[in-house]
Amino acid sequence: MSAVAAVKARVGRPVLLNLRPLRDRRADEAGHCVVCGADTTFAFNSWTTPDELHAFWADENVSRAYNRRESMFCRSCCSNLRVRRIAEVLVGLYGSPGCASFAELIQDPAFLELDVAEINTIGSLGSLHALLRQLPRLMFSDYRGPERLGEVVDGVRNEDMCRLTYPDAAFDLVLSSDTLEHVPDFRAALAQTRRVLRPGGRHVFTIPVLWTRAATETRARIGADGELVHLMPALYHGRGSGAYRFIPVGVDMLTFTEFGRDIVDYVREAGFEPEVYAGSDDGTGAEIVFAGRVPE
Repeated sequence: MSAVAAVKARVGRPVLLNLRPLRDRRADEAGHCVVCGADTTFAFNSWTTPDELHAFWADENVSRAYNRRESMFCRSCCSNLRVRRIAEVLVGLYGSPGCASFAELIQDPAFLELDVAEINTIGSLGSLHALLRQLPRLMFSDYRGPERLGEVVDGVRNEDMCRLTYPDAAFDLVLSSDTLEHVPDFRAALAQTRRVLRPGGRHVFTIPVLWTRAATETRARIGADGELVHLMPALYHGRGSGAYRFIPVGVDMLTFTEFGRDIVDYVREAGFEPEVYAGSDDGTGAEIVFAGRVPE
């Protein structure tokens, strides 16, 4: 973890766990964290999503579901529900019988043999990213701009998900979380993760998706002249509501795509066998983890 990331974690974790409306405490839940393995309490925080998103959804059930998704922070490791759902799916897919957490999974000799790509940090304030960094064959990258792709920039390999520089069939597992909606061409990104995976490999990912919406919509695109073109009012993810409008809990990132149920079709068109891990059956899609598996 870089010095900046370490400071962000020290400051950010107490903020996310404790700075919230008093009424939110009534929605806290006790449970087992599938990331760190602790029996703990999960803290609900209704300030984790911006007002603009709530206005766009115009649905109290969706707003509640996504507030839970982006909060329900483990008081032991600060992993939110979205990150814990990824860990749950990975433990189910790759863990031995009886494996109860990702902290246990990274001790499994078979999992340690996998070549894994983490594209952008998954849960920067939780412990999943830190646990992934313990894998001996992990390749972590972050997008640091269009220049010097494939090179180390400010201590991190710089990769554009739409133009990965990795060789074909380099990985057994690719991981991304809430990234595809922020790239200009998610189809190209899916094609790239398909290209760098070996037969039998998977791209496991999350996206904000409304399961009640049938069709994916484009909010913005890059024009032929390289200029940004907005097809809908600009919408950003990262800055929350309430007090978090003034104390950002993440970096504001433009949303290029609003995903609907047809994301499964796009995953299939990219050459994957789609897998959908639904989580709670509330109908919103907030807890879904997707995977594209490369046929053997």
